[in-house]
Amino acid sequence: MRPVRFILATLSSLLPALTYAQTTGELEEFNAAYLQYGNAVDSNPVVARDAAKRALDFGRSLFGEENERTAMLAINYANLLEGEQAQAYLDEAVTIYQTKFGVATEEMILPYMRLGRMLTNNSKYELALDYYQKARVLAENHLGIDSIVAGNIQLELGSIEFSREQDEAALSYLAAAQQALQGESEIAALNNFARVNLLFGRIYLHQERYQMALDNLLVSLDALSAYPNSDIRLSNRLYLIEAYEKLGRSAQATEHLLAIGAVNRLAPDENLTPLYLVVPDFGATEGVPDDESGILVSFTVDKEGFVRDPVLMSSVASDSLSAIFLQAIGQFRFAPRFIAGEPVDSPSQQYRFRY
Repeated sequence: MRPVRFILATLSSLLPALTYAQTTGELEEFNAAYLQYGNAVDSNPVVARDAAKRALDFGRSLFGEENERTAMLAINYANLLEGEQAQAYLDEAVTIYQTKFGVATEEMILPYMRLGRMLTNNSKYELALDYYQKARVLAENHLGIDSIVAGNIQLELGSIEFSREQDEAALSYLAAAQQALQGESEIAALNNFARVNLLFGRIYLHQERYQMALDNLLVSLDALSAYPNSDIRLSNRLYLIEAYEKLGRSAQATEHLLAIGAVNRLAPDENLTPLYLVVPDFGATEGVPDDESGILVSFTVDKEGFVRDPVLMSSVASDSLSAIFLQAIGQFRFAPRFIAGEPVDSPSQQYRFRY
């Protein structure tokens, strides 16, 4: 959660109705409460909640009950509450914005979106959906159903539904966002178009619709080409690796493993982490190990990220169990180590299967 920031040193010039003594005293109290809130918001919600309430009370006096700063303070406090309590303070903030901009005006789109974003960051998805829906209606009424703003809001709605594991609702919103954002050249719209396709890909992976996932992930990767080593593009490559492997197209996954390996910073003796792994399929095999220490396998990762020469380092009950573990590790993929800009083999790697 990111609390709103104020430039406290300039407040006295904004409050001509208060005496200097009143302004100074209340400002000091507000400053102390707000700093306590900011310091405690991620570590001590009880302290943060009390401090946020005091900051709001002083803010109402300092800024006025119809000021946007007061609205932001109300939102900060609401983010630390639940249910109807939270709603009451969110309603206070909305009333302030509506007083300033009007109830159903275009200017209300941004406040609703800000509310939705803050609530999403605090995992209050139901409330976030409500405010994004209000923003969507206004955007479609004032700017059109296929406007960039409407598309951006549909994307946020789809992202929230994805977080709530409501795949079908997410797909519906994302389809609307894709239609609105496709073909736009504005940088922000291009980035959001990439996000739309990345989310499509992740949903289709979850649904085991691997070719559809691949198609969308490739569109997303292309849209992000201006940011070759960005976190979102590297994440995109991770999902592409999964899609290609699930489709049995390991050779095409290699490009993306190499791209990730090229930007990894590894210590000389650091063990590589699998970017694609397979759970051993025991089927009807008896004697599945239940040792808490797990089953250790040693192997080499070659310069294309494939596993070579796996050796079981732990004892198992039978040759069939041994074969199951070796078959599973043989399907793992790794981003290879790079030395002097070139991929190299990494011997003596280890992975421990745990149950």
